Amino acid sequence: MSVHVCVEAHQEYQVQEITYDGQEIYTQPLSMSENLTRLAHKIDFGKTDNDFQSTSDATEEDSKELATFQASLWPWDSVRNKLRSMLTEVCVLVDVLNIAKEKRYMVIDPVHQEAPDPKPMVVLLQKKKALANAAAIILRGAERLRDSQCETARNRTAPDFHLELLHMRQSWRLKKVGNSILGDLSYRSAGSRYWQSGIFEVSKNEVSETPAPSPNNMPVRNNAIKVTLPNELEGVSYIQVSIQNDTETIASGELSIPLPHGALAQAETHWQQKLEAAQNVLFCKELFSQLASEAVQMQSSIPNLVVGNQITTSLFPGVQLSIGLCHSTIQDRIKNSPGAHSNEHKPVLEHSLHQLLRELHYNAIHHPMPHPVTSALGISKRRRLAGPQASDLETIRRSVD
Repeated sequence: MSVHVCVEAHQEYQVQEITYDGQEIYTQPLSMSENLTRLAHKIDFGKTDNDFQSTSDATEEDSKELATFQASLWPWDSVRNKLRSMLTEVCVLVDVLNIAKEKRYMVIDPVHQEAPDPKPMVVLLQKKKALANAAAIILRGAERLRDSQCETARNRTAPDFHLELLHMRQSWRLKKVGNSILGDLSYRSAGSRYWQSGIFEVSKNEVSETPAPSPNNMPVRNNAIKVTLPNELEGVSYIQVSIQNDTETIASGELSIPLPHGALAQAETHWQQKLEAAQNVLFCKELFSQLASEAVQMQSSIPNLVVGNQITTSLFPGVQLSIGLCHSTIQDRIKNSPGAHSNEHKPVLEHSLHQLLRELHYNAIHHPMPHPVTSALGISKRRRLAGPQASDLETIRRSVD
């Protein structure tokens, strides 16, 4: 009776080499994974029970493998190859079963018969009918496009609130406060420090479906946006600069300009024109306020005269410079009195005053370098060139006295 006895390899290191000085070099025994790999290589998955009977030389091969065993690059390479061959056989078996089960795999392709000779007249009639159907479809599409274009052209005259609001935002500063939309006309972003604010309100204009006809039979342009301006910014304003002699009477403080009749009739003007006129009024008021402040603070032999909305100063003996603020609103009653305003307007001087105020705005926010990076405070260019030991105006006056 034979009994299978499992003999494990002893855990002693085998001597691989002995050097000349008597030092022994040992080989490291196989680890558990390497030992498992060696045993897996011994399994032959292709053998059957009958093949196990003819294994007389198995013990000799095992002894040879024990002596000359080396680990391959991948331990499970042989197992993978056997599993791959098994998978191929299973796939072939599945294909055979599908062919036996599904009858459509065994259907033979039918032989196509030769088509009969087409008749030319029938083919021509079919082509004409197909072309007529295609032409009808194209005509229906063109008619729909024409109707859509006509409807768009009709609706284009109707004002769109959101579209006009988008156009307004491209030119003016707007912000939403609660349920209201407010805008700003002032020049504070450009450096203005004028006390009066240019806040206006934007709302949706409720336009009636049947607008009243204009007296001149002109097409009335309805605005989808309604702009509400402060009372002091309504109307038209400009600065009038004139030079006169002392022999003439000094103009009164209230100066007004005659507006064209069309301007008074157009109560519903476009919002862009309204805002531009209101911003011009604010600019002229700030310009006149700055000129009046400088005229009062200026110390000259002949004091400057600031009365109402007019500034009078002497340039030369017998020659005076008159600067007036002209402002008129639609609600004002304009009295056409010929000869009341005989002063000649000087557009060049008016343009120079506008340039001076713009330069003041620029200097208010653009300080000369160097200046503190954490503050908007800066010294003038003349003071910086003079140095820290420079005398101020009061010290110079005391030294002269």
